[in-house]
Amino acid sequence: MHLTSPLLSSVPGLVHGFGTLEEPVPSSLADSWSRLHPRWRQVHGTAQSEVTHPGQDCGEADALYALRSGQPVAVVTADCVPILLARRAGGAVAAVHAGWRGTRGRVLRELWKTLSARGERPDEWVAAIGPSIGACCYEVSPELAEEFRSEWGGRGSGWIVPRPRMLDLQAVNQAELRAIGLGAIDLIRACTKCAGMPEQPLFHSYRREAGNARQWSIAMAGAPDRP
Repeated sequence: MHLTSPLLSSVPGLVHGFGTLEEPVPSSLADSWSRLHPRWRQVHGTAQSEVTHPGQDCGEADALYALRSGQPVAVVTADCVPILLARRAGGAVAAVHAGWRGTRGRVLRELWKTLSARGERPDEWVAAIGPSIGACCYEVSPELAEEFRSEWGGRGSGWIVPRPRMLDLQAVNQAELRAIGLGAIDLIRACTKCAGMPEQPLFHSYRREAGNARQWSIAMAGAPDRP
């Protein structure tokens, strides 16, 4: 079964889901995705692409957005942070892939530079941060931990690196969304590496499986809610 965000579920007409090991492509979107999905290559960067039509070649991008209803966007992850965003009134969505490189490069802020230029207001959007490797399992180099602590530690570094070398990428991206001014944020605290272990893992994890299996996080807007 895939996961959903209560916050995103409150957006009129929005269909979304975060995939799992059992259901990599959320079943509520499987048909739409197979017919309408764009093509793109994630490269752990900050580039974004607007999706305007089915089958579109978006090139290299780690954030996709659609400012029209009926066009799904997605990211694929196996430990990195998936983030789905939607205009609160409906009619527009975005999906962001945020590993440590994209997070450090401020992929969310780069997306919002583009959306703001298109007339979008962050306070009129909401977001959900999906399952990713958690601070319980995400051990990084001392140098990378210190880099994140120095960059985001203005209100204390314990929330970024709660234990030596253990990085909380979900929390950093939540802080980024708040700094941008998103209207509300849902955080799904589930670790892709250890959730359900050892009996039955719930997610694909690159660090656990060392393979190419992934899960999809997908959103598709319905018609906007107009007064």
